[in-house]
Amino acid sequence: MTVCFAVIVFLVLANPIVGQDVLVTVEQGVLRGSAETNVFGTAFTAFRGVPYAEAPIGELRFQAPQPAVSWSGVRDALSEGPACTQVPLGMPSMSDPGAEDCLFLNIYVPANSTGAAPVLVWFPGGAFKAGSGTALNYSPDLFIEQGVAVVTVNYRLSALGFLSTEDEVIPGNAGLKDQQMALRWVRQNMAAFGADPERVTIGGESAGGASTSYHFISPGSAGLFRGATIQSGEAAAPFGLATNARERAFLLGEVLGFSTNDSRELLDFLRTQDAHQLVALDQAVLSDTERMSLLQLPWLPVVEPDLEGAFITDTPANNIKAGRFNRVPVLEGTTSADGLVLLGPPIAEDYLGDPAIVQRLSDNFVEVVSLSVHLPTASQREEAAFQIREFYFGHENITLDDAQALVNMATDIFFAEPADSTVRIVTNHSDAEPVYYYQFDYRGPELGNTTYGSPHVSETTLIFMTPGQPAPDPSDTYGRLRLDLSRLWSNFIKYGTPSPEGEPIVWTRFNNTDLNYLHITDSLAMEENVNQERMDFWHENIPL
Repeated sequence: MTVCFAVIVFLVLANPIVGQDVLVTVEQGVLRGSAETNVFGTAFTAFRGVPYAEAPIGELRFQAPQPAVSWSGVRDALSEGPACTQVPLGMPSMSDPGAEDCLFLNIYVPANSTGAAPVLVWFPGGAFKAGSGTALNYSPDLFIEQGVAVVTVNYRLSALGFLSTEDEVIPGNAGLKDQQMALRWVRQNMAAFGADPERVTIGGESAGGASTSYHFISPGSAGLFRGATIQSGEAAAPFGLATNARERAFLLGEVLGFSTNDSRELLDFLRTQDAHQLVALDQAVLSDTERMSLLQLPWLPVVEPDLEGAFITDTPANNIKAGRFNRVPVLEGTTSADGLVLLGPPIAEDYLGDPAIVQRLSDNFVEVVSLSVHLPTASQREEAAFQIREFYFGHENITLDDAQALVNMATDIFFAEPADSTVRIVTNHSDAEPVYYYQFDYRGPELGNTTYGSPHVSETTLIFMTPGQPAPDPSDTYGRLRLDLSRLWSNFIKYGTPSPEGEPIVWTRFNNTDLNYLHITDSLAMEENVNQERMDFWHENIPL
């Protein structure tokens, strides 16, 4: 009887009738999903709001996730679960204030996969304080068309996901451990959906890219994936690692009216506080200088004490230099103007339009920029800030006329240099798997204002769709680019290389002799030494 039921389930998954329910049995119970079609008319099955861990509430707040509990009967997986608790950023796709009970997946699998579909597990971006796996940002149409299953992951954010007392009480990195739990769930259950749990690639953009980079170096994630796409985000970036985490945790207690030096007492108190209030107090735990910073993020991943279950016990830079990373192929890159996201609303103040804000930066440049330089001592960080100012702006006062230089500086500090350094260091290890490097520099009108370059994570908007978008038109430049990029990314997920035999676009693996990368504009071409003068400045003066 069990064999017959399994055969029936397989036939339903392989040949679903659009509009009808689809049932799948996972370790926790039976899920009801739906049979749908993408914008090309290709059938797939969708399971939304699937719990992969127990709700992180009560005694589980700030702690590592626990496996999802079983349920009886059939559980509906027909609508997305809530985002994790966050302060909405004012964009339609990031307007959900969320809830603590938020550890859900959205799962999309091609209908004709016959059990062999490779899987992309996607970690959303949002500065570790916002975002979710919603289809408003990550509709899987293009990957489904290429025969790739997609799983998007909600994980804890802000203080709830990344507060740490830097000891065994709240070791930190709960949000990254959520992601790791999701990967284990995928490993255990994706075969039931008609996908291959042995062929999992992880990926993400911005904070999701940094998250992916963390799994690349975390021993606990070893064996859970076989490839990584790291887009506009690195664990070794300034926004990838917290400073003064313990101090901030206790300051949060003081802001809420509770003073103690004991981690357990702080934990007990913070568990009594409203979740939305905890994530709304980012600015309150920053210093005056930090509030002028280009990056105002108090809650980020931390280096944990060397305890059982630790996600990471050394800095990302130290790990990759020492060769402590998982041996899997990597596809990594940035956009030409990633830094725009830090220079204007809704994330930041208007550095490109308000002369007073730019003047404030000019007057406090060393104090502000040194906060984003990861060097051991304050004097080294200050000296680096002097060098950065001279390189990008000379000795002049910084004004709105320096907008392009501001964009270049922010891009390089937070995105381009960490990616470029990581790619070079990883490739220097003779046993590393191939790395495929790119810069996205398309400047079409579809991306909005591209005066200073391609905006932050704009390549992600090409490989994922949003509801209501029509199928890309291959006769249109933008449409052709979407189809090309989604095919290259899908090739990487399927084969571990974006350019397998028969692929007309040649994308060669990075090497430290040619420093070769794929330059993505209206067309795609291999070039060498991206942003050479700017990267040379960093590698020679402020190396990772």
